[in-house]
Amino acid sequence: MAFTYPISLDLSNQKCLVAGGGRVAERKVLSLLEQEAEVEVVSPDLTETLQELYQQKKISWRQEAYHAAQLAGKFLVIAATNQPAVNLQIAGDCQTRGLLVNVIDQKEAGNFIVNAHFTQGDLQIAVSTGGVSPALARQIKEQLAEEFGPEYKMMLEIVKEARQEALATITNAEKRRAFLQSLAQMDLTEQLKQTSREDVQKRVRKCLSSYWD
Repeated sequence: MAFTYPISLDLSNQKCLVAGGGRVAERKVLSLLEQEAEVEVVSPDLTETLQELYQQKKISWRQEAYHAAQLAGKFLVIAATNQPAVNLQIAGDCQTRGLLVNVIDQKEAGNFIVNAHFTQGDLQIAVSTGGVSPALARQIKEQLAEEFGPEYKMMLEIVKEARQEALATITNAEKRRAFLQSLAQMDLTEQLKQTSREDVQKRVRKCLSSYWD
């Protein structure tokens, strides 16, 4: 199976199930919580960190073995038990129900994998080797994270503000498109490395004003 279709999901308030209570499951739970998902863990036992999350009411916990009824109402499932046969069963049950499922030890049994990724504000860069070498994907991700620093976060914040102002103040659609194109060509990230955010914002506003009717 080739995982070749890139996709970004909004998991906020989505019900997600993680089957397993070990270290791998813990990492998966933490990554889902970062996305503001509603996470339920099913496992007879939990790591210390997962226990703390449960006690803090950040996750829910079914202290039992996996069974298919637990999939009801779920949007996304991660099979992260230490039993390959159980993970395969979870994958099959999810596929039958049309659910998104990631299988940590048998990627081809699921229908999605989680790419190595990092963010700078609204910028997200993901790297995938199709599951062939997660270590290489992480290495490339770390190299890219050094190249795309915090100036990209600031740049996108400035562009977002300018775009909203352009939509409100440039009534001519052709002029608005021209402004947005010129904004993309201003090399704001390089400017942010050399001067203050306030100075860059002033330059953007000056450019914006030149397109007003």
